[in-house]
Amino acid sequence: MLKKEARNLFRKKRQSLTPGEKLKWDDLLLIQFQTIELPFIDLLLSFYPIEEKQEVNTFLITDYLHFRNPGLQICYPRTLSREGAMQAVVCHADTGFELNEWGIPEPIGAEIAAPDQLQLVLVPMLGFDTTGHRIGYGKGYYDRYLMNCSEACLKIGLCYYEPIAELEDSDEFDVPLDFCITPQRTYVF
Repeated sequence: MLKKEARNLFRKKRQSLTPGEKLKWDDLLLIQFQTIELPFIDLLLSFYPIEEKQEVNTFLITDYLHFRNPGLQICYPRTLSREGAMQAVVCHADTGFELNEWGIPEPIGAEIAAPDQLQLVLVPMLGFDTTGHRIGYGKGYYDRYLMNCSEACLKIGLCYYEPIAELEDSDEFDVPLDFCITPQRTYVF
């Protein structure tokens, strides 16, 4: 399946989710996430879930990680659309957010974490394939950013749905995930 077809397929699936299904699946994702043996994490890049897009509730995961790693610093992405780049902004309890040009909440802050310092990235996605390639939103910000992360940085996707067999148009610029967690199981790549 091609990325464009897969994007449409997973968008339609997400749009059909009921609020009850979403709550249940978010809880099951957290339970699956808790089964992963993770090292101590100091610096995490997460993403702010967009309700209109029915995205996975990452706040459940970040709350769990913060409980497990009390000194954890959590970053959220800010896009630099003119450069086609992204930054990880270190956030605190009082950090404000504003919507960017695509309606994505981005942090207002000046402290930027270097990509090679991150230990874990929760990667937004619509779906994924059995080789760990994710189906993103099509702008390439995350793949360009992940190329600058260290090899030790864990890239974890969270998805409501099981994988498709293969994305036929994956290329060398697509950075594969290390794990992808669904409500039913955890995939290791």
